[in-house]
Amino acid sequence: MLWLAVYFPGLPLRVFHDPGRQPFALSERIDGRERITRCNRRAREQGLYPGMPLASALALCGGLRVRPRDRRAEQALLRDRAQQAYRFSSRIAFDPLCLLIEIGASLRLMGGLEPLLQTVLAALCEPGERARHAVAPTPGAASLLARCRPGTRVLRREAIREALADIPLARLSRDPRARRLMQDIGLRTLGECLALPREGLARRTGPELLRHIDQVLGLAPDPRPAWRPPTRFEQTLPLCDEIEHAPALLFPAQRLVERLARWLRARDGATDRLHWRLHHRARPPTSFDTGLLAPDREPERLLRGLRERCERLCLPAPVTALGLRVSDIQPADTPSGGLFPAPSRPDLHWLERLYNRLGETCIRGLRSRPDHRPEQAWQWCPPGRSEAQPPRPGAQPLWLLPRPRPLRERGLQLLQGPQRIEAGWWDGQDVARDYFVARTRDGTRLWIYLDRRSGHWHVHGYLD
Repeated sequence: MLWLAVYFPGLPLRVFHDPGRQPFALSERIDGRERITRCNRRAREQGLYPGMPLASALALCGGLRVRPRDRRAEQALLRDRAQQAYRFSSRIAFDPLCLLIEIGASLRLMGGLEPLLQTVLAALCEPGERARHAVAPTPGAASLLARCRPGTRVLRREAIREALADIPLARLSRDPRARRLMQDIGLRTLGECLALPREGLARRTGPELLRHIDQVLGLAPDPRPAWRPPTRFEQTLPLCDEIEHAPALLFPAQRLVERLARWLRARDGATDRLHWRLHHRARPPTSFDTGLLAPDREPERLLRGLRERCERLCLPAPVTALGLRVSDIQPADTPSGGLFPAPSRPDLHWLERLYNRLGETCIRGLRSRPDHRPEQAWQWCPPGRSEAQPPRPGAQPLWLLPRPRPLRERGLQLLQGPQRIEAGWWDGQDVARDYFVARTRDGTRLWIYLDRRSGHWHVHGYLD
């Protein structure tokens, strides 16, 4: 087995939508004090650094924006990266801020280690993001090397001990008791720890540390829980600054849509409906849907509906976070090579703009249903989804009355018929009718029928 570890040190900052124009930092309570744990480039230029007390940071930089670190959102974002990696391997595990991918079975498919690393890293990293990576036969060794010696490639299990010899012990164990004990006896690196007699070290530190070392070196099994990608896309992007005007939502929404597009490509799918959720500080969330007339996965097309909606959307309160959920996934309509070119799809951009601007109840299409009853033979559908069906036998009008009305005209001339329709026994609305085309004295052609159960005549539509 061969594991690739990809470490994302900037992931806690990427949880938030940070335009990068102002100093921004994350805080966390450490040893009873609120401290800075991550900060962007603007904050570092002002002299801020990780581990700095929050009070000192605010005194040094008055315009600093601070948010508490959100580890749950970090895990959600890391799982989103795992969905991109799932197309390269079905064995994926997690460490804090680190993605572990078993790549041994994919080397031949991708043409070797270097092409595979280039492809995987390009798929996992967002534009402008830098990640650290390492390759080793065990997931624990790969994770340690990605954090401490990025770029290392260890292909044989026998070489793990030498590669990890100078790794600080503080990176190996998070147990404060074990770390304090190893410092007291003068151990600083993993190599120094392995040079001691195993029995004496076990008596001093306990069996947990030695078992962890054995798992890293490949001497003991290191079981990792199996991970499977979810069946729907759902993410929330917290905002550094509250947004008061709807058009400003497009910039952070583009990040969510780009993540959705990568997720759809990994699943070889497309979607035509996006559910947006705007979170407010002291009000219930604002929810609405945007749609496409045909399933797609291109970011520009997925964002069109929100752009149209934002032009007429009035926010009830400032937005603190933006959420996106997609549940309806359909197979992507990807073009394939063939002898004859595939027919081009019509440009429905103008219709999609009207659909998202006016709402789904204002613009609708018609689609036929497999039912012989005229009033049940059609249904509303989104525009552009109408399906062409072969004409039904017999003359049937396009203009039907909302409900059949009793026939009151006299002196009718029957031109065609009868066309018998008996259906609907399965839903309790069965009919038994004989339809005719008739002409009135003034030349109007009617579509009438005889109810064979009651013996009454009704008019159902007009042919002229």
